[in-house]
Amino acid sequence: RLSPEEIKEFGIVLALAGPGELKVQMSLPGEVVVNPDRFAHVVPRVQGVVRKVYKNLGDRVKLGEVMAVLESRELSDLKSSYLATVERLDLSEATFAREEKLWKNSISSEREYLEAKQVLSEARIALRSAEHKLYALGFSEKYLSALPAHTDVAFTQYKITAPFDGKVVEKHIALGEAIKDDAEIFSVADLNTVWVNLAVYQKDLPYVQIGQQVEVVAQEGVENASGNIAYISPIIDEVNRTATARLTLPNPEGH
Repeated sequence: RLSPEEIKEFGIVLALAGPGELKVQMSLPGEVVVNPDRFAHVVPRVQGVVRKVYKNLGDRVKLGEVMAVLESRELSDLKSSYLATVERLDLSEATFAREEKLWKNSISSEREYLEAKQVLSEARIALRSAEHKLYALGFSEKYLSALPAHTDVAFTQYKITAPFDGKVVEKHIALGEAIKDDAEIFSVADLNTVWVNLAVYQKDLPYVQIGQQVEVVAQEGVENASGNIAYISPIIDEVNRTATARLTLPNPEGH
């Protein structure tokens, strides 16, 4: 027998038994991983020799911040080719204007006029091709317009910049090293959010649904967190016979 005070203290409620829903709780193994949507392998896109390295493992970077500088003969050739096509286009435009005027005044033949027009078209195509090669390396239209004023040293330098705000989690670059254009020299991760992948056994799949709340018990020294399941893999792993349930957690401290 309990007194009214004890019943109130322990939150005991008396009710008539009847049908209802029971909450099922289960413990599942999980893994905290980097959010792949905010993870980037930084590649130089041109081959060259490393002249400066500004960032090391664990360093924070900002979007567009210079991480390293290469000296690239390939880049110099691309820039020189671009400037040559600009000069060739200017000359072709001047020649075409002269030939057009002479042809309209019946001084030169139509064949010379058409030849000048064709040379002008080819020069424009060549310029667009040279521009697109530099655009593909990350250079802007503003940069190309200022290119004629650059020094010889700047012609060979290629700056490797951060793709977004984050932290350097991998580094494969050293001063004086020869780098290929597809080498993964840095890996940058934005750790403001992380993924938690849960291994769901086949027997538990009927009870796991998108939107359900999950309590993540972290390692010692890190606060627990909670989130909602956003994705469940439709495919069972062939080896361990589990599916993956995923949730995204905020991670402002960068753990």
